[in-house]
Amino acid sequence: MSTPANKLIEQTLTYFADHHGDPYASAFQKLYAADPRYEPLFVLDTDEGLRRNMMRTTLEMIATYIDDAYAAENLVIGARLVHLTYEIDDDFDLFFAITRDVIAEGCAEIWSDAHAAAWVTMLTDFEKARL
Repeated sequence: MSTPANKLIEQTLTYFADHHGDPYASAFQKLYAADPRYEPLFVLDTDEGLRRNMMRTTLEMIATYIDDAYAAENLVIGARLVHLTYEIDDDFDLFFAITRDVIAEGCAEIWSDAHAAAWVTMLTDFEKARL
């Protein structure tokens, strides 16, 4: 069930999409800036399909959370387990935070403390999503 806080997350996603389109390029630029060791992990992704899927999956988890936090928790757990094969464990949640930062920057005209709090709550729930 969508809550007022979740509606704020949805508002930011809609605003960003309407004004900036896809957050893909900005998100991966920030990921590589945060830790250059990530870029070589995608060396075989010459058509960017894997990275685009990663962005799409991230946005799908966020969209799922807006309507059903429990379903989103299960999606996050599944993705977390898949990433263990790439030895991505402790910093799995980094891409969620980067996505939030990209969205926040793109929504600067409407971003409020309430938006920030809603995103922090969601990201905290995602961090707790573990087996």
